[in-house]
Amino acid sequence: MGVLNAITVDVEDYFHVQAFARVISRSDWDRYPTRVERNTLRLIEMFASRQVRATFFVLGWVAERFPTLVQAICKAGHRIGCHGYAHRVIYEGNEMDFRNDIRRARQVLEDIAGIPVVSSRAPSYSITSETLWAFEILGEEGFQFDSSIFPIVHDNYGIPNAPRFPYVKRLKSSIGSLQVNRMGHALS
Repeated sequence: MGVLNAITVDVEDYFHVQAFARVISRSDWDRYPTRVERNTLRLIEMFASRQVRATFFVLGWVAERFPTLVQAICKAGHRIGCHGYAHRVIYEGNEMDFRNDIRRARQVLEDIAGIPVVSSRAPSYSITSETLWAFEILGEEGFQFDSSIFPIVHDNYGIPNAPRFPYVKRLKSSIGSLQVNRMGHALS
């Protein structure tokens, strides 16, 4: 058997990135011209030409404004993952903020896609050594896969000693476990 490759896409716009968080207010996002729909549709076409399937981690804010984009992702056979609603890094809030954000985003995504959303990726890979509590919340909320850990040293994200390959994270909650990987796919 060959090597399994996986690809993921964060469906967010240029003004959503953490690097702009201090200069572009969330309340101003609607004032900026968007590129996310056109660029994501282009990726879908490129993937189709090579018969590639991916997980698209969609920001709830984007899904609300471009519901047909979420539908196009699904129609093309890709998986929808939750990327939060407001692209807020976990460590700038508390557990309730995180729970409310993923609930809101997931509800929007599931209403549009008409399917359960079981994969997540925190904005800017913001599950760090200090925010591991987020796994418990994801498990309690019914997520099965997470793709928020980057095994590197970085000033804003990363857990350097995290495994490079998918692994199962045992949870304290009654849900049991959460598969953690950088792809967001169920690996079978």
